[in-house]
Amino acid sequence: MFENQKIIFLGDGNMAGAMIRGIVEKKIMRPEQVMVLGLAGSQKVEELVGQYGVKAAGKEDIAEADLVFLAFKPQDLAAAMADYQPFLREGQTILSILAGISCQTIESYANGAAVVRFMPNLALCVGLSATAFCLGQAAGQAQADIAQALFAPLGVVVQVNEEQMSGVTAVSGSGPAYFYALTEAMAAAAVRDGMEAESAERLAVQTLIGAAKLIADAGVGPEVMRQRITSKGGTTAAALAAMEQAGFYETVEKGYLACRDRSDELGGVKKKS
Repeated sequence: MFENQKIIFLGDGNMAGAMIRGIVEKKIMRPEQVMVLGLAGSQKVEELVGQYGVKAAGKEDIAEADLVFLAFKPQDLAAAMADYQPFLREGQTILSILAGISCQTIESYANGAAVVRFMPNLALCVGLSATAFCLGQAAGQAQADIAQALFAPLGVVVQVNEEQMSGVTAVSGSGPAYFYALTEAMAAAAVRDGMEAESAERLAVQTLIGAAKLIADAGVGPEVMRQRITSKGGTTAAALAAMEQAGFYETVEKGYLACRDRSDELGGVKKKS
């Protein structure tokens, strides 16, 4: 699909590095098709060039790219576009992972280029991201196909409406931290009960890995999987009943809503009722 196209990354942080690694290692594009323009004074571009054989770019190279990947910090948008906007053009596709920044805002700088907004998560770094995307006004099926082709080799990809992007942040964008917190809490409870800390953490982490693998391969939803390992009157049932009584599900929902509302706030969206 990308045989004769070029992509330029504006930004050289962890997400940009993970994408470049995936694009090259999964053979989505050849190294010579990939360009990186880093922040002033950054040494990461040299590392990426050395690791993956991609090209260190200048601002003028933006005009030559078919795909322009925005991978800097959201708060740097205005300053970055003061430098980059003159080189953007109609016919390009701008791919943005700037959290909270709407397609409409990016389109105001895009000079007619189509915009696709993404929300990947940290697991992009290991090729297991949960990624959602939405399309801007000038984007259509061709851009949706680009999104799928770039991100599908790096995990799961779904298309959503833009108003759902804050909900995506609350489920998968911030979601890894919730599972880490649960794993941390499980291990801590075992330690307080007398277990050695290293053993408790190893058991909790491996349980997380195993549970994730089981549900990914099972082809059924979490409710079914929970029921499969919850015997009536057994130990798991006792644990889940205690958690529910303590407000487990309500607490998770409150966390989801707090994350969603903060994402809306950062993006300048009025708080939902």
